[in-house]
Parts: sequence; C-alpha cells; structure tokens
Amino acid sequence: MDIATALLDSWDRQCRIVNAVASRIDESNRHVKPSEDGWSLDHQLAHIHEVRQYWLSQVSPEKAAALDSSFQKPWVEPITDLEKIKSLLQDSGLAIREAMEVAFQGDGSAIGGYDNPVLFLQHMVWHDGWHIGLIFLGLRLAGQEPNEEWEEANVWGEWRTEEF
Repeated sequence: MDIATALLDSWDRQCRIVNAVASRIDESNRHVKPSEDGWSLDHQLAHIHEVRQYWLSQVSPEKAAALDSSFQKPWVEPITDLEKIKSLLQDSGLAIREAMEVAFQGDGSAIGGYDNPVLFLQHMVWHDGWHIGLIFLGLRLAGQEPNEEWEEANVWGEWRTEEF
C-alpha cells in the first residue's frame, strides 16, 4: 500500500469512528456536556462538521460549498435536527476524502494554508479526535460511557489488527 492510500485509509477509519461515536448520541443525551462550561454533545458533532467544512473551503472551495451548515446561528447554535448533523458528518468526511484523493495526485505542494496535503489531513484527524474525546467524557459523566467491547469494535479495532 502506498502512502497516499494508507493516509486515505486512515481518514476512512477516523470517519467510521466519528460516525460510530455519533450514533451514541440521541435525544436523551444530546445536551450533556463534558464540563460545566463545555459544549453539549450535539454541539461537539456540529462543530466537527463545521470545522471540516471551513478548512475544506480553503482546499477545495467547490466541495465545501456543496455541504450544508450544521449551525443555525454560525458557530454558536447547532441545528436542532440531530440526524441531519450526523448525516452532515458523513457528507463532510466523504468530501474531505475526495479532495485528498485529488490533492495526493498532485506534487505535494502547499494547499489552503498547509505546507502539504498530508498536514491538512493530519489536522482533520487530530481535530476530530479531540472532540471525540470530549464526547466520550460527556458520555462518561452522564453514566453512558460505552463498554470495552463497544470501544474495541468501534474505535480501537479500527486501528489494530491483533485480537484481544
């Protein structure tokens, strides 16, 4: 597997994790927060999408423009349709993948403020992971932390090949 294929595979795995964690959020827990002054779980999901869309607009404006917003009041108030937010995450994940497929075919030069397309994709993975950690904390504080079997199948199992 060449490095571009491995990086795209890494993004695909990250998106599956984000979507799996998003599936844990429903009407009963969407307003849970990881801290008193933190964002609610639905806000975390909406923010992931909006950041993806914003940075994608720097790299592939046409792909970013095709995505809907996850906020009714920009960056402050998520849309009320939780299923739509989850759908938008899938859309932005695919749009980034498609943009990176094109970028990786290029010469590796700077794109959208990043010295290399790899750095853009690493930023997206890091940002998603940061917010997924906050979502897990919110679920834990609400007594809804996924058990180890779920985490193995939906998070760690996306990265490892050995069985525990």
